[in-house]
Amino acid sequence: MDIDQSNSNMDIGSMIKDQVVKSMKNVDVMSLLKNMAATATDNQESGEIQSKLQDILEKYNNMPEDMKAEFTGQLKDLLVKKLATKLKDAPINFSGLEEAIQNEIVTQMYYIGAGVFVLIVIIVFFGYKLYKSIKEKEKKREEKKKLKQMKKKK
Repeated sequence: MDIDQSNSNMDIGSMIKDQVVKSMKNVDVMSLLKNMAATATDNQESGEIQSKLQDILEKYNNMPEDMKAEFTGQLKDLLVKKLATKLKDAPINFSGLEEAIQNEIVTQMYYIGAGVFVLIVIIVFFGYKLYKSIKEKEKKREEKKKLKQMKKKK
């Protein structure tokens, strides 16, 4: 991989990371927490986390409206910062992406090739039938012509 391609991968990776962080800023944190608390799990550790989330949601429901807004803002900021640092530390690997795209392109080319082949076979088949029909008509015409000439000679 040359330098330009690795820089473009890094640019794409950083763009993806930035978009994830931006989209996280627009997430409804409380509905996200409610969904996490409502998700059924078999793991004991997850069950403890769910019970803690349910406690947080109960406390949130008992808060005044101004404190709710402040709490959700702080929670969202905290989640965005955590996510940004995690994404910054985690490199995005595009090595399998290029191969997957190439495989899909090859597969699509096979489908297109098969379709073109079938189309050509159909055109050749009907062309052959048309040619055969024309030759048959010419043959019959020639036979009629010969019969007429034979009748004239007799």
